Amino acid sequence: MSFSKKLSLTGLSLGLLLITSCGKQSEAETASEPTTPEAETPKAYPDTPEAAIKMIAGEISKGDMGVIWEAMPATYQSDVNEIVALASTKLDPEIYDKTFTFFDRLADVADKQKNFIFNTQLGGEQPPEEKEKMENALPSVIALIKGLAGSEISTVEGLKTFDGQAFFDTTVSKMAEQLEEIAKLSGETEFSMSDLSEVAVSVVESEGDQATLELKVPNEESQIESFTKVEGRWVPTEMADGWVQSIADAKAEIEGVSVEEMAANKPQLLSVFAMLDGVLTQIDSAETQEQFDQALQGAMMPLMGLMMMSTGGGMSAPVTPTAP
Repeated sequence: MSFSKKLSLTGLSLGLLLITSCGKQSEAETASEPTTPEAETPKAYPDTPEAAIKMIAGEISKGDMGVIWEAMPATYQSDVNEIVALASTKLDPEIYDKTFTFFDRLADVADKQKNFIFNTQLGGEQPPEEKEKMENALPSVIALIKGLAGSEISTVEGLKTFDGQAFFDTTVSKMAEQLEEIAKLSGETEFSMSDLSEVAVSVVESEGDQATLELKVPNEESQIESFTKVEGRWVPTEMADGWVQSIADAKAEIEGVSVEEMAANKPQLLSVFAMLDGVLTQIDSAETQEQFDQALQGAMMPLMGLMMMSTGGGMSAPVTPTAP
C-alpha cells in the first residue's frame, strides 16, 4: 500500500467519499466556504513538500483529521462545498433524514440483541475465530454507525450548512479511529495511525511545483510518491491531475438526478421504510433466538426492495415482508 493511500485510508478518502456517496443519490453542500473562527489560528502550512507531508502525517498520527481539510487547496475545498450544495437540491428531506434515523435505530437494536446476532444460524454457522472477531468489532461498528447517523451530514439541513473543516475535525477524525479499530479487530491490517508519527520523508527530486519523495513508515517498505503544489498545498500528483475531471463527473451525475423521478418513487420508499421499521420492532422485541431469526428473515424482502430502488430497478408493486 502506498504512503498516499495510507493517508487516504486514515482520513482523506473517508471524508470525501462520505460526502460524494451522499451525492450519488443525494449530495449536498453549503453555498458558503468554510471559515476559521477568529479565535483560532490556522496551522502553519510548510512550503517544502517533505515538511508538508511530514506535518500532515504527524497530525494524522495524533488523530487530527482536520489537517486533511486544511491541506486541501482552497479551490478543492470550494469544489467539495459546491458538490454538497448541489446535491442538497436533489434530495427529498424526509427520505434522506429517515435513512439516517433508520440506521441510528438499527445500531441501537444491534447493540441490544448482539447475543442473538452472534448465535443466529441464518447464513450458516461461523467458525469460532470469525465469531470472536465479529463480537470484538461490533461495538466499534455500532459506534461508527451512530456517529455518522448523528453527524452534520445526517440531515438535509445539516448538508445545507456543511462546514468541511468542522466535519473533518469531528466526524472524520472519530470515524477514522473507529475504522482503524474495526480493521485491526477483523485482522485485515496491522497498520496504525500512530505509525505515521515516525514516517521518514526524503526528497528524490524536486523542481518548481513538482516533487518526488521517498516515504518510509516503520516496518513497511519505502514508497516513492509524486506530489504537485497547488495553491500553496502539496497534494498527490494523481489527485491533482484528476481533480477537475472527477469534480466535473460528480456534478454531472448529481445534475442528472431527476427530482420528479425521486418524488414518484417516494411513496414506495416510505412504504419500504415503514415495513423495515416494523421488522426492527419485531427484532427489538425478540426474546428468543427463534423469534429473532424469524424477524430477521422478515427483513429480507424490504431490503431487496430498497436495493432495487437504489439500482434503478424500480418496483411495480408494493413489497411485502415474509411472515414472521
